[in-house]
Amino acid sequence: MLLFILNLKIEIMLDKEFYIKNGLIYGVVNMVYLMITYVMGVDTMISYWNSGASILIGLGMMVYMGIQVRNANGGFMTLGEGFKSILVIYALGAFLYLLFNFVLGQVIDPELPGKLAEATINKTIAMMENFDLPEDQLDTIYDEMETKVQDQMASMYTITGFIQTYLMTVAFGAIGALIGAAITKKANPNPFEEEAI
Repeated sequence: MLLFILNLKIEIMLDKEFYIKNGLIYGVVNMVYLMITYVMGVDTMISYWNSGASILIGLGMMVYMGIQVRNANGGFMTLGEGFKSILVIYALGAFLYLLFNFVLGQVIDPELPGKLAEATINKTIAMMENFDLPEDQLDTIYDEMETKVQDQMASMYTITGFIQTYLMTVAFGAIGALIGAAITKKANPNPFEEEAI
């Protein structure tokens, strides 16, 4: 998938260094954010505010990438040009981020997937307790979730899981790339001028 994206024919064909540099920026920003949340603890990693902050950082980075593409294209960019370029940059950055996350969960802290699964289960059960469910029903839900969530978390840290996660991440990232391109697009008032690139 990554090789396919790198070989896309993009209307505003910027040089590969541009995409690599901006992909690295995207990847490093997300890796730093991941390490900050990791140091803060598993509860922080699965918190709602972390999910919200991740979405805001991601959209902010998409807008930043759109501005970089527009500037590299002489200050102008169509929605399609921006979308394609941002998606390529995002795919590179997401690959680096997910690779780092994979190494974090397999090499640096092999117990992390289990910790994340357990914290997720406990958070879900705590929310369900607010619905005044009977204790035996909560125990049944806990047992079902324990196996399911542990398996899902463990599968994310396999090669197959990495590939599936990457493909899903790029698919969802396309929405952000479209938003970033829509925000940063700028029509050329003189489209018959020779392109800057």
